[in-house]
Amino acid sequence: MSSPKKIVSFIILIFIAVVLFPNQLTARGKDSTALKRRLIISLGIGDPAMIYIDNFINNGYKFKGGQKVVPQVKPIYAKVEFRVLRHMGIGVDLSYDDYEAQRAPSTSTTFANAYKGYTFVGDIRINRHIHLIKRLDLYFGIGLGYQIQSITNIINTRSLPKVGSNNFAFELTIGGRFYITKRIGIYIEGGIARSILQGGLAVRL
Repeated sequence: MSSPKKIVSFIILIFIAVVLFPNQLTARGKDSTALKRRLIISLGIGDPAMIYIDNFINNGYKFKGGQKVVPQVKPIYAKVEFRVLRHMGIGVDLSYDDYEAQRAPSTSTTFANAYKGYTFVGDIRINRHIHLIKRLDLYFGIGLGYQIQSITNIINTRSLPKVGSNNFAFELTIGGRFYITKRIGIYIEGGIARSILQGGLAVRL
């Protein structure tokens, strides 16, 4: 195993240990509704950075001047979390995005659709919560799941990316929810997922 892979593996192991055994991070702040309303549902939207990164990798780590990627549906998220403990929750994260790749002949500046694709990801996730003030819920978590990707050829192109295979998905993010009322709030989350940064609405039931 190369040194970068060893470093990444070590960081992941440390992160899992902190999530599962976080006694030193137990917050003294109180959230009076944390145990009364255990179910949290979130809907959000994220930046399309991973769409560009995926296409950059699948095009041989380069984009020529005659090709570009246009997101049609930016990553959208649906999350459900159940608080099994006051500072620990487990849930499901779902995300979907799609895009079109456009190319222009070397003799023209007019772009035409070459292929389109979509990505659907489903993760099982564990969140570790830190309560500092009553309405602020900070958390960090790790998720593991499955990713489905599909590419559809629009015109006859010989350089179609080979991303049609499905594979395992991984996410590692940190975020926060701020509740405007006892039930309704907003969330912001960043890290490794289908988006580098995402945000939306959170409701606890």
